[in-house]
Amino acid sequence: MDRTSALTSSGPDQRPEGQLRSGSVTTAHLIFFVVSAAAPLTVMAGFAPLAFMLGGQSSPVGYLVAGVTYLIFAVGFTTMSRYVRNAGAFYAYITHGLGRIVGAGAAVLAYVGYVLAEIGFAAAAGLFASTTLQSLAGITVGWIPCAVFLLLLVTLVSWSRVDVGARVLAVLLICEVTILVVLCVAILISGTPEGLTLEGFNPATWSPGAMASLFVITFMVYVGFEQTAVYSEEAKDPRRTIPRATYLAVAILAVIYSFVSWALLMAIGPSNLAAALEGDHATLVFSLSQQYAGTALTQVMEVLMVTSIFAGVLAVHNAGSRYLFALGREGLLPKILSHTRERTSSPGVAVIVHAVLVMVPMLVLAFAGLDPYSQIVIWTNTPGLVSVLLLQLLTSVAVISYFARNPRGERSWNRLVAPAIASVLLCIVIFLVCSQMDLLTGLSLAGNLAICVPLLLAFLTGVAFALRLRATRPDDYACLGARGPQATGHEDTKPKTDAQGDH
Repeated sequence: MDRTSALTSSGPDQRPEGQLRSGSVTTAHLIFFVVSAAAPLTVMAGFAPLAFMLGGQSSPVGYLVAGVTYLIFAVGFTTMSRYVRNAGAFYAYITHGLGRIVGAGAAVLAYVGYVLAEIGFAAAAGLFASTTLQSLAGITVGWIPCAVFLLLLVTLVSWSRVDVGARVLAVLLICEVTILVVLCVAILISGTPEGLTLEGFNPATWSPGAMASLFVITFMVYVGFEQTAVYSEEAKDPRRTIPRATYLAVAILAVIYSFVSWALLMAIGPSNLAAALEGDHATLVFSLSQQYAGTALTQVMEVLMVTSIFAGVLAVHNAGSRYLFALGREGLLPKILSHTRERTSSPGVAVIVHAVLVMVPMLVLAFAGLDPYSQIVIWTNTPGLVSVLLLQLLTSVAVISYFARNPRGERSWNRLVAPAIASVLLCIVIFLVCSQMDLLTGLSLAGNLAICVPLLLAFLTGVAFALRLRATRPDDYACLGARGPQATGHEDTKPKTDAQGDH
């Protein structure tokens, strides 16, 4: 079948090679992708105790501060999405704003960040699945077989139509949010040791040092909300869908995190917090669930912890495979990666290759004897967090640069003020995360530098790919960042050129 007949022959799902299925993703789908990637149940059960340890009763404020910061970042981010549609998202925005060389470096950095994040998520999913099978069914299965099985299942769902994955995420997300709401209601109805107080929201109670440490956790748990733009080529009416979904997703996460952490704090009692944290952090939330909501709900929560992380793995896998697809289409990586399935228009080759690139390193780390949580999860997700923060900073700067060349009638708040504020705030957050990284990893300075080396190598590799492309295939180089469908009819949608400083 030739290219023309492929376009005209039959079903609506048939698309040109290298093109994703347009119009298949709605605002609701995007919200499910983003909030599922954040895995709110996992965050509350796994990270809320650590947030309490670092920030005390001010912990709910930390989630709100992070949410407000990301809402400010989202202003420029979503404004850019109206002019650039590309499954590479960060990469495409940075390319259009800061040039092809920096953009290519950012592309590989973003992809490596997604790989690292998924390795950690998959290891955590395998660990929780293993312990849940043991505690609820008495079945002993190691975490490695569980992680491999879950990764294969994720790959199968991701290989299907994108809206199939969205439906799976929707069901899982509704279940985990429901269980959190039920727990919070049970706490508030049953009564708390010291009553209800908002003392932690009083600025007079905030300690600068404690808040700085707290932000390491609270900013980390929002990572993934930028995935809305990854689906811009598949979104229905992306000019409206992407901004709406981004703002709603961040707002939903801010409300969930701050309210649930406050309810858990009330269940413990602020004056009892130090004593409660002397025990096992991993079981604190489950103990509170047992106390306030009973055994049945706690057992359901244990199962939903597995599905929560599974949903996170699926969301990250979808996003990572689309980055790989975009890199193949741009010519930075082999073109075969841009192949899409004829029936579903999902990036089939990229989905499979991405699964291999996640599974092989995870198995290498596992068979090297590393602990699945304290080493594999922490040592992969921490540099993954750093990569996303760096990309967010570069994106904010790129937005300013992009609209400085042509404001396109956008308000100064959208194209300059909000991105500038976001850039400053993100610089502060990156400094805090890097200076307090040992709180997450337990490593020395040398160890923390070592686990971040892949990020530097990724960026330099992307730069090298772009330089090679410029020397050997200048036509492909000229199209970097511009192969996705454009969101508008504006004529100046090309990336920043060499003449504008892209050297």
